[in-house]
Amino acid sequence: MNYTEWGESYLKEAQMLKAHAAPLKRALKTAEGEAAPLLYRRIAMLEEMYLECLHTGRLLTERGRRM
Repeated sequence: MNYTEWGESYLKEAQMLKAHAAPLKRALKTAEGEAAPLLYRRIAMLEEMYLECLHTGRLLTERGRRM
């Protein structure tokens, strides 16, 4: 696997994480009680994972272009 393929893999994973977080964000708007902070924490974790995958994917893809 080269850097470009590796980067594309990370970018695909980032999109899956983003898609997974979208319905949770909608559910957060109507969440009440203890559910709201737990849901917020879950969304925050998914967003952190999304940003890490996005950054890593872009870095690897760019490195692949330079080689």
